[in-house]
Amino acid sequence: MKKITSFVLKVASRCNLNCSYCYMYNLGDNTYLSQPKFMSIETITIFAMKLNEYCIRNDVKYLQIVFHGGEPLLWSMDNYKKSVEIFTKTIKNVTFDFALQTNGVTLDDKWCQLFKNLNIRVGISMDGPKKHHDKYRVFHNGKGSYDKVMTAIERGKKYGFNSILSVVNLDISPEEFYDELKNLDVQNFNLLLPDGHYDNLPDGFHSDKVNTIDHTPYADWLIEVFKIWKTDTNRPMIRFFRTLIELIMGEQIGDQMLGTLTNGVAVLETNGALEVSDSIRACYEGITRNNLNIFNNSIEDLHDDPLFEIYFNSHSMLNEKCINCLLSNICGGGFLGNRYSNENGFDNPTIYCYDTIKLVSFIQNDILSSLPNDINNSLEIHSLDYAEMVHEINISTSSKIDKSIKNKLNSFKSNVKERNITC
Repeated sequence: MKKITSFVLKVASRCNLNCSYCYMYNLGDNTYLSQPKFMSIETITIFAMKLNEYCIRNDVKYLQIVFHGGEPLLWSMDNYKKSVEIFTKTIKNVTFDFALQTNGVTLDDKWCQLFKNLNIRVGISMDGPKKHHDKYRVFHNGKGSYDKVMTAIERGKKYGFNSILSVVNLDISPEEFYDELKNLDVQNFNLLLPDGHYDNLPDGFHSDKVNTIDHTPYADWLIEVFKIWKTDTNRPMIRFFRTLIELIMGEQIGDQMLGTLTNGVAVLETNGALEVSDSIRACYEGITRNNLNIFNNSIEDLHDDPLFEIYFNSHSMLNEKCINCLLSNICGGGFLGNRYSNENGFDNPTIYCYDTIKLVSFIQNDILSSLPNDINNSLEIHSLDYAEMVHEINISTSSKIDKSIKNKLNSFKSNVKERNITC
């Protein structure tokens, strides 16, 4: 059964930082300018009513509500109190997981106490040592935000907030990055690969070398971090590595970045619009826009949106190279937005394809080398050769992509104008 169980509420469509890599504001999509700056309580109320109906009709017993932005701390404290009350009173017989991702620059004790009282998990974004963080995560006047973020992290730990999110930055040496991570002294950490696609590549990629055997800058960096992390006897949890290890061992099915899980995540915009994951906006301006709004539509209507269909099923609606790859159950084709090109839409392997093959091969071989032979013999995994894996995906044609799926993946291109979207 198709179920959406995670909803990202863009409670503020503006931000007090101006991060250079931000998919919301600096990767080509300016549609936020036509939206209200803040989500209204009326929108929350209508959404909660529609969500209650959706849960009843689809037997949903778990809901994740993520407060996001822009910067969610631009929304008022009173709005958070009202929202949690509205959700918990309107929707019965479900387990709620309330979460919030913030840049941290205004996270003071009042905010921390509020989120603790409302049982809202808090994640803080930061990007490595000061000189690197302050290069990308800056205020609108160009001043770096590192000092304020570090203060927020230290303050948050007193209230049990121990979750940090960082975007991989190849300019930081793996050793320097890990030293900074250890200095933070947090329990939960996650790494994100930068948003980008074939026509807007992240730093470190050369356009004529993407997905060539000797050009794997992100795998090379991540492998070095993994080596350091593995030898640390008091290592923090890095979710990206844990997910890969568990996928390799067959212990989970993944998330929206990896694996075979369906992506049951939807976005509610400040104006009540229902959309696909907002990071897809990095592909081209207006790609996530449709004519769905919580005031006029049911949540089920999202499943009829062509882009949401591809996103929801992105780990099974794969490019032909991907379906012929032995690692497709682990990689799942990667994140949908990283597969985009103006030429083919989403009918491509991810820009991180070869990086992923190299990284998974290294981790899988590392796991096998660390286990006794009798355990290795009982496992359904074997050692991998990166070069052989790359060669195989370039010659294997045993499985063909379904034409209808290929047409759907191809239908989203920056020059496609037929969708008649109202922004």
